[in-house]
Amino acid sequence: MKKLLLLLALILCIAITGFTQETNVYTFVVNIVNESFRFPLIGFVNMANGEHSLPQFGFINWNTRNFSTLQASFVNTVGGNMSGVQLGFINTSVGDVNGLQTGFINTAINGGQGLQLGFVNTSVQGLQGVQIGFINYADSIENGIPVGFLSIVRHGGYKAIEYSFSEFHPINIGLKLGVERFYTTIIAAYNPFEEVVRESFAMGIGLGSIIPINASFFINPELISLHSFNNKQTLSFVPNFGYNINQNISLTMGPSITWAYDFSDDEPLKPFFSISRHNINENNDIVIGARASIRFRF
Repeated sequence: MKKLLLLLALILCIAITGFTQETNVYTFVVNIVNESFRFPLIGFVNMANGEHSLPQFGFINWNTRNFSTLQASFVNTVGGNMSGVQLGFINTSVGDVNGLQTGFINTAINGGQGLQLGFVNTSVQGLQGVQIGFINYADSIENGIPVGFLSIVRHGGYKAIEYSFSEFHPINIGLKLGVERFYTTIIAAYNPFEEVVRESFAMGIGLGSIIPINASFFINPELISLHSFNNKQTLSFVPNFGYNINQNISLTMGPSITWAYDFSDDEPLKPFFSISRHNINENNDIVIGARASIRFRF
């Protein structure tokens, strides 16, 4: 462990010293080059001063200004605009991202105009491109779309709490996050009329989009998947029609088409009311119902 720490300290000293010199250092362990260097960087630590357009492969890649090809390593950092590809565990661009960041954690400090694909995606100044991940964060949004389990847009995003009524669960509480063009919903559902306790509760997720008609009315298609505590599942398409009471409160209602199924050779979840119900087989039903909700936007 001590030897590893000494090696890392030595690498850091060489790196700091190298950046103050005009000569290039290329050892395939530590590579420190200036803007005039015209060869790919392959090493454990690659440090490039200035703008570069040739690939960098290593454990740590650090480019101080604009970069326009491929950084592939555990940690990739660009100090300016990034118009190429960052492929690694942690990717950071201080400037705009006009290309692709793909990794576990992707960060665009001045803004994202390209694609972020990872578990956690962050655009600190604003989003103009696309984020696809489990958790997405953007301070603001101009012309972009976050797609993920949790997508938080601090300014200009869509954030709402909803109570809804459905043919399977009269009590549904949902948290909606994203943007109006595309948001996700985390849902907890309860049916007090169900005699089997494990079938009374369900959890799930939904996808939706708000399509304005005018300042007051909108169309709101949603796709919702719920999973009950005894493994019965429903997948519903709901073409809602909505009305904005004011800038914070809105109402929606519409028909629903639900596929209710159970893969464990048991009968599917039964609605407590329906407009129509078609039995496909002992494990699958198609149910036509109706839903309504009230939302508070915050």
